[in-house]
Amino acid sequence: MIELQPLHWREPLWLGLAAVPLLFGVWRRRRRARLLRYADAALLPWAVVPSAAKQENPLRTLAHALAWLLLALAAAGPRLPLDVQDDQPVPRHLLTMMVVLDISASMRATDIAPQGGLDFLRASAREKSYAPDRFSRARLELLDWLPRLHGERVGLIVYAGEAGVLLPPTDDPALLRRAIDQANPSLIEAQGTNLAGALALTRAQLLAAPGQAKTILLVTDAEDGSFDAAAETAGAALRKARVPVFVLAMGSEVGAPVPLPDGGFAERDGAQVLSRMDASPYRELARATGGRFAGASDGDADWLALYDHGIASLPGDPVAPEHANAWHELYAWCLAPALALFMAVSLPRRVVVFIALVVSGASAMPTHALADEAAAWQAWQQRHYARAQTLYSQIGGYTGRMGAGAAAWRQADYAAAVRHFGAALLLAENDRQRADALYDLGNALYARRQWQAAFEAFETVLRMRPGDARARANLQQAWQQLRRQRAETPMHSDLGGRRGFLAEGRIQPDGQPANLSDEPESGPAGMQLDRNPATASGTRMGGAPAARQAPMVDPRLALSGLAKLERLDDRPAAMLKNLLKQDARHDDTERPPW
Repeated sequence: MIELQPLHWREPLWLGLAAVPLLFGVWRRRRRARLLRYADAALLPWAVVPSAAKQENPLRTLAHALAWLLLALAAAGPRLPLDVQDDQPVPRHLLTMMVVLDISASMRATDIAPQGGLDFLRASAREKSYAPDRFSRARLELLDWLPRLHGERVGLIVYAGEAGVLLPPTDDPALLRRAIDQANPSLIEAQGTNLAGALALTRAQLLAAPGQAKTILLVTDAEDGSFDAAAETAGAALRKARVPVFVLAMGSEVGAPVPLPDGGFAERDGAQVLSRMDASPYRELARATGGRFAGASDGDADWLALYDHGIASLPGDPVAPEHANAWHELYAWCLAPALALFMAVSLPRRVVVFIALVVSGASAMPTHALADEAAAWQAWQQRHYARAQTLYSQIGGYTGRMGAGAAAWRQADYAAAVRHFGAALLLAENDRQRADALYDLGNALYARRQWQAAFEAFETVLRMRPGDARARANLQQAWQQLRRQRAETPMHSDLGGRRGFLAEGRIQPDGQPANLSDEPESGPAGMQLDRNPATASGTRMGGAPAARQAPMVDPRLALSGLAKLERLDDRPAAMLKNLLKQDARHDDTERPPW
């Protein structure tokens, strides 16, 4: 459970209302002292009304002070920052974490099985060849852990004989998922298990990161002999820096042989090497730094221990108000008991009991925030669109975002309309709402002269509602504007020659505009279609069916296309290997190659 440390106050100056009971107490005390000095003690019963001189009930005074304190807390506006994931608000935990993943040769040992058939199928679809080894299981565990994140900034460091930063800390789960997919033992050529270098590099990365809340998730096979004196020194530095280490162990005490990249298994002195897990030093590292140790297991037991009851319970850094995606308002939890205490102190007991019965009965009935919507709708009818936009924005949700977008449209503030309609699209609960939000978003994009985006929005609406005549008409309008825009801005390449410019496989003479067809091109890139092929007798046939036209391939364009594809191919392995070499920590310690 995430602690309430990132609690924010919308108007903290209103906390001064808590001093009102103190001012009332000083005033009443001085008034009572003045009354007591009005006459001698023997004449006081005949000179002063008894009710004016008697002491206040202590319980009544305490209830009155507590009510004012709660009222001050409610007026100050306590709230918690939230993130929006899958259209649902979730608590935000601002913490920097580095995942340290062991990619040494021993992680290829096959003494641990994949966690269930679903994960096995998912891994098989992602990898051409899947082996139930420690490294594959570690990647599956990390991918299953990603949906549990609550806004933490997570980076990835891989290590074997050397260590390197594969991904700096980020709060984008898509980038982290891609980095986990790209992690591979072939990224680091140095053999062995340099845990000390990995922990030292992780400590340097965390010290350079902003904020105070930081932690480490070490995913390793905890191999016997990998935790040496240098690793113990690096762990002591982490303990001194107050950085907790959480360890997820992937090995087993039974052990398994270490496969080699070229085939066969690792040997020492002619005997096959068995890689076994020695959890005791890693468990001690986690305990000394304030973290936890858990072995990989089927189900959620490992992440319940490491994340839900460990990392997620660490105090996070306070979130700046401008960096929060949404807020969970808590003022109602203070306002309701404050009003109850005020009524209990001020009203007769019978009235208090009656109000309590009415409130308890009304709480069982569904309530809606109709007052704010009524005020916003009234402002809309009175054509006070600026006020309507503000009120609808305060309502929030799908209805509020749609109303705010419509009000912004009326004011010709199309940028705000795009923003509100885009948010309404994310908050839509069904296909009808999504189609309505997309239609209005397309209109706002059209007004901003973003013809391509508007065309795609109306096209998506027609896929959801094929019979929508308005969306079809707007789609045609967007297409006409898109055609006109393309005709007015011809595309030229940098390949100039004596006869003109070469652009997308066409020769365009100098000074002439490019031709734009009325329909999008259907021919594949690099193909030249002869629409009037020559017949056997040397004449040309007009209006020949398209199915009989033989495509003619220009070999020069084909070679050009192959060269483009080769440059566009995503081959990050070499780049990542060179980047990881920049973070390598060299030492003279002799280690086994696994």
